[in-house]
Amino acid sequence: MRRTVYLALLSAVAIGLAATLSSGSARPGALADEGCTNHSLRGAYGFAVDGQAFGTSGQEVAEFADEGRILFDGHGNLTGTGTESLNGAINPIVFAGTYSVQSDCTGTATIQGGLTATLRFMLVEGGQEVNAIDTDPGVVAAGQIVKQQLAGCTNASFKGVYSFASTGSAFGPGGEAGDVAAFGRIVSDGHGHTTESSSTSFNGLQSADTQTGTYSVNPDCTGSATSIHHPSGNVDTVNFVIVEGGAEAKFIVTNPGAVFVGTVDKQPLGED
Repeated sequence: MRRTVYLALLSAVAIGLAATLSSGSARPGALADEGCTNHSLRGAYGFAVDGQAFGTSGQEVAEFADEGRILFDGHGNLTGTGTESLNGAINPIVFAGTYSVQSDCTGTATIQGGLTATLRFMLVEGGQEVNAIDTDPGVVAAGQIVKQQLAGCTNASFKGVYSFASTGSAFGPGGEAGDVAAFGRIVSDGHGHTTESSSTSFNGLQSADTQTGTYSVNPDCTGSATSIHHPSGNVDTVNFVIVEGGAEAKFIVTNPGAVFVGTVDKQPLGED
């Protein structure tokens, strides 16, 4: 839950910044030169972040991952939805909160989503991105929120060749089962179908395979996907949000037991 709050705050910051940039031909330093306000952070943003929570004696009590979409209204209010994994338990999240942007483009946010969290952040890249850290005691989490820069999405909004490289954890009935790293190449046809190849390390054991999959994109540029591994037949499920005008997508693996988020980046040249 803490992770969820953190993500909401981070996304809120990113949204306001993106709105300011889109409202004019702002150069990278323009926001700081002119002085930021709450209006500098408005619009829709996407995020995918992971982290840890520690108890008062210093022991780790949880690993979490969050992905979602945040809307900033430019007046200090934010709302969002997404998906959270807490020690591998996957749940949808809905959150709301407030934020305040200072003239130097730094700011703070508070999000309510079952628990309360606070963020410290800064608008960068002309408001297209927000760097943030969760300042709640016991939480170790920081990340970036990225503006969507598009609306009215369809399956065609996710078309082309993409790649990712991410790390995470896997949990079983007895607790954490191991650490995971994965690299992949995804070819999306823009009509809801993908072909993929990947390399994975689980506790240092290396493997490689291919996948075929399907996906569906919603009008708000969120979506879901399913991939079938060959020849094992294992299935992965993913939720995602498209950002940077379709050049990136933030994702979370929604298989029970997975604590795994990341970013897929579009290859600048080539369609297959």
